Amino acid sequence: MNKKLTSLLLASAVGCTALQAEDYIIVTEVKFASEYLFRGVKEAGPTIMPSVEIQSDGAAAGDLYLGGWASTPARGTGAEAAMVDGVPAFPSENEVNVYAGFDAELQHGLFVDLGAVYYHFPQQGTRDDTVEPYLGLRYEQIADSLFTAGTYFYYDIDKSFTIEGLLEYSMPFGGEVPATLDLGGFGGYVDEDRLFEENHLYYGLYAEIPYRLSEVATFTAGLRYEGRANLEVSDDFEEERDFLFWTAAFTMAF
Repeated sequence: MNKKLTSLLLASAVGCTALQAEDYIIVTEVKFASEYLFRGVKEAGPTIMPSVEIQSDGAAAGDLYLGGWASTPARGTGAEAAMVDGVPAFPSENEVNVYAGFDAELQHGLFVDLGAVYYHFPQQGTRDDTVEPYLGLRYEQIADSLFTAGTYFYYDIDKSFTIEGLLEYSMPFGGEVPATLDLGGFGGYVDEDRLFEENHLYYGLYAEIPYRLSEVATFTAGLRYEGRANLEVSDDFEEERDFLFWTAAFTMAF
């Protein structure tokens, strides 16, 4: 998931008009997901995902951002917490991501996003830690609704490459209802060069309703469908599976 794009959309949902006078914006979120998938691979079942991001208002020069995101399986960690239909999957574990980047508008509606993510897994010490630089290009069209299309390129320094495309359409409910309906989809390809990892495609569709509780707070309910398609056959890796799951999040922006 691209945290920069997600938090920008969340910030707009909580009323960024009142925030634009500041030199920076702080967005905090606590999300619960009934499943946690990362690029088509199930990492855990029910999971709590807190995050925080600070964004500068660079005006014409662009925006700097710095954030942190974590996941904690609601059923604890270890192999017993990673059961899939009664069959042990890869062990669930806590995860912490720290990321930073620069987002700038190249021309009207066209943005470039350049940054890097540091992945840390506390149960593994620093053995599986890695850094993943990324480059994204996206187009945003804002009228009565918001349309977003983008492509992101990720390169894990441990020898994996990912390309992901995304589309989202956000429309207001209208009238006095302070909410939007966000419909989106994404798809990607992962090229792995690590032990027990394989090349695969992944995809997803989602529908979310961010409901503005106040000028700084939003509650978002969502339904997601995500899956993967393996490009190689191996007994060492997870079989293809599709998941339908729900999310709920509380967001505040300052």
